[in-house]
Amino acid sequence: MNSKPILPILCILAAFLSSALSAQVVSEVRGKLASGDLASADAIADEFCRTSGPTADCANAVAWLARGAFMMGNHMQARLYVDRARQMTSDLAKKLRPEDDYDLAMAIGAVIEVDANLLAAEGNTAKAITLLQSELNRWKLWDIQARIQKDLNLLRLTGKPAPVLEPGTAGKPVLLFLWGHWCSDCTGEAPVIVRIRQKYAPKGLLVVAPTRRRGTVGDKTAAPSEEDAEIERVWKASYSRLAGVPHPVDQAAMLAYGVSSTPTLVLIDPQGIVRLYSPYRLSESALASKIDDLLHLP
Repeated sequence: MNSKPILPILCILAAFLSSALSAQVVSEVRGKLASGDLASADAIADEFCRTSGPTADCANAVAWLARGAFMMGNHMQARLYVDRARQMTSDLAKKLRPEDDYDLAMAIGAVIEVDANLLAAEGNTAKAITLLQSELNRWKLWDIQARIQKDLNLLRLTGKPAPVLEPGTAGKPVLLFLWGHWCSDCTGEAPVIVRIRQKYAPKGLLVVAPTRRRGTVGDKTAAPSEEDAEIERVWKASYSRLAGVPHPVDQAAMLAYGVSSTPTLVLIDPQGIVRLYSPYRLSESALASKIDDLLHLP
C-alpha cells in the first residue's frame, strides 16, 4: 500500500485543528469574562499561548483579558495585560498585516481602547484623548479606526456638535439608529426603535437608520451592488415595522460615529448638538428618558 498521502493529510488535519482551537480560545475567554471569572479566563489564555506561541489569536485573547480586568475594576491587572498584548501586537505587526488578520486587528484596537480607558479612569482624560487621536491618525483600517473613534466619542462627543447630519434633519430632533445587515443585536433593538418612533414621531422626532457596506454578504466577498441588495432585503424582512425610515448607506457617518459595534444610537437636538451617544443597545425606558428631556416632556 502507498503511504505517501498520509503525511499531507496529517498536516492538513493538524492545521484544521489548530485553526479550530484558535477560534475557540477567544470565545472561551470571553465566556469566562462574561461570568466574571477572570482567573479561569486567564488560565485558558495562558495555556493556549503556551502551546501556540505569541500568535495573533493569543494576542487577541490577552487583549480580551485586559478589557475584562478593566470592566471588573482591576486596573492594575488590566495594565499588565495591556502591556503584554501591546508587545505581542507590536512584534506581530512586523510580519503580519492587520488588514489580513482579524485577530491582530482586534487585539490592536483593544490595546488602544483599554489603555485610553485606564488613563481616563485615572483622571487623565486629556491624555487619553491625545492618545486616541494619535492612534486614529496612524491607523487606516476600518475596524481599528471605528473603534478608536468610538472611544473618542464616548469621552467627548456628548454636548458637542454632531459630526454628521443626515440630509433633511437640520433643525429637528433626530434619533440615529446605526445598524448593520449582519447584526443580530440590531434586530433585537428594532422593536424598541419601533415603539420609540410610534410615541415620539408625532412630537417631531425623526428616526434615521444609516448603515454601511463591509464588502461581504454572509461569509462571501460581495460587490457593492450585491451588498446593497442584501441591505434592502434585510431591511424589508427584519425591519418592516420601520417602513418609511430612511436607511442610507453612509460610510462617512458610520465612521464619524465610531460604529465599531452595532447598533449605535445617537440622539441629536434641533441645534445639532449630540445629547446621547450609545455604542450599544438601550432599553426603551432609558432611551425614552433622554428623548423626554430633549423634547421637554413631563
